[in-house]
This record gives sequence, C-alpha cells and structure tokens, in this order.
Amino acid sequence: MTRNLPGPRPRAAARRLAGLLPTRSRTADRAALLDRLPPVEHRPAADEDQLFEQASLARVLLLMAQVDQETEYQLCRRLAEHALGSVPDPGVPPE
Repeated sequence: MTRNLPGPRPRAAARRLAGLLPTRSRTADRAALLDRLPPVEHRPAADEDQLFEQASLARVLLLMAQVDQETEYQLCRRLAEHALGSVPDPGVPPE
C-alpha cells in the first residue's frame, strides 16, 4: 500500500530562515551619512538666471533639458503627425 505523507509545513521553512537572520535590525545613521557627502554647489551664470526668470515654464523645461530649436521642431512635428495623421512639409501649400 502506498501512502502520501504530508509535506513539511510552509511555516517551518520560514522559521528556519528566520533563525539565520540577525536578531536585531540594523539602521543607518542618516545624519552621519549626510555629513560625509560633499556639499553641492550650483552657481549659474548671470545671464542664465535672467533667462530663467523671464522664460515661461515650457521654455525653462526645454532649456533645462538642453533641447535646441531643431530638436524642439522635430518633437512638435512628430506630436502633430501622431495627433493628425499627417503634416505637410514646411513651404509646401496644403492641397
């Protein structure tokens, strides 16, 4: 006669693994870690400050991402093609 013996209980394996772990949890001293980091300094050029103050949010985001006019044009063109299906080339009158 063949009998199926019950397998080990699932919690037994978890208890064995828990016994391998350290008993107390380790915590990092965040203040000491921050003290070890070098200070961050950002000194924008004088004209960069003025440019950011006078520009709109969209323009500032493009400036921060260092997007030039050609890349901005290609991005807008792809967005228009996606939304409209097709976009005429510049200088070509629409049909």
